[in-house]
Amino acid sequence: MDRNSIERERRSNMSNLLSRLFRLLPPQPTKMSIPDMVQLATIYAKQLQRQLEELKKRKMQLEGESKAVCRVTSETICPVLDIIDSNSTMTVNLITGSNVEFTPSEIISVIEEEGAAVIGVTYNNAGGTMNILSIHCKAICSRIGIESSRLGERLKTLIEECM
Repeated sequence: MDRNSIERERRSNMSNLLSRLFRLLPPQPTKMSIPDMVQLATIYAKQLQRQLEELKKRKMQLEGESKAVCRVTSETICPVLDIIDSNSTMTVNLITGSNVEFTPSEIISVIEEEGAAVIGVTYNNAGGTMNILSIHCKAICSRIGIESSRLGERLKTLIEECM
């Protein structure tokens, strides 16, 4: 092979690799130069790394909380409480075994005491073995918001008392 064909093959390979890289990135409104595309790929990869680390921490936190709240026997289901906070809205998801006796109104009362207005509630008693509760709420005063950590602690206490 001569130099020209080797260089042509190298450029073709580089072009193919760059186009594969560009397809992995979020859609961009305009055509980008190669240096800009590589810079965007670097930023995006770092963003994904941070997001992965945050999700790993969140998973460990939830697993730890689940173990701390749960008093497991062979017939019970460990309660799972998940609070998703986004600006002035919040979703509270609770899954418990049928051994945990609470009413959705008890949970709603705690949420309202913390400054949230309930938008919607979904409750399901799955076959008498599991309770599934999902509550969507909004901060009464958007400037003040809802303190999800305090709400979470109060709900955990309520669940522990119901066990």
